[in-house]
Amino acid sequence: MGIQLNHISGLTLALLAAAVIAPAGHAQDTAPQTIPDALDALTTTYSGDFFRNRGITRQAKRILGLDFPERALEWDSNATSAAVRDILLLQNTSDPTIRVPDLATPFTSSLLTSPVGAGPSIGSEFIFESF
Repeated sequence: MGIQLNHISGLTLALLAAAVIAPAGHAQDTAPQTIPDALDALTTTYSGDFFRNRGITRQAKRILGLDFPERALEWDSNATSAAVRDILLLQNTSDPTIRVPDLATPFTSSLLTSPVGAGPSIGSEFIFESF
C-alpha cells in the first residue's frame, strides 16, 4: 500500500511552471503625464525621431519597400488630431465656463496716469490737434 503522489507532483509542476513563466512586477509611475508631454509623445509614436529613423533596419525596410514614412506621419497626425479634439471636448463640456490661466498683460497703466515729471520720450507721444 504505497502513497500515490501523481496529483501532488502534477500540482507542484504546475506551480513551478507558473512561477517561472510569470512576468516580473514593476512599480507604477506615480507622476501623472502632462498634456504637453502626452502630445509630444504622440507626434513621434509611429514615425519616430531623427535618430530612430536612421537605424540600419529602418533604412533596409525603406529600400525593400516595407516601410512608408508618409504613412507613419499620417498615423501620427491622426493620433495627435484625435487627442487634441478629445482634450478640447473635455475642456468645453466639463463646465459652462472655459477656464484658462490669465496671461500677464503689459497694459496695466496708461500715459494719462503716468507722473508728469517723467514725460514720454521724444517721438512716442500722440499729438491731438483741434480742428
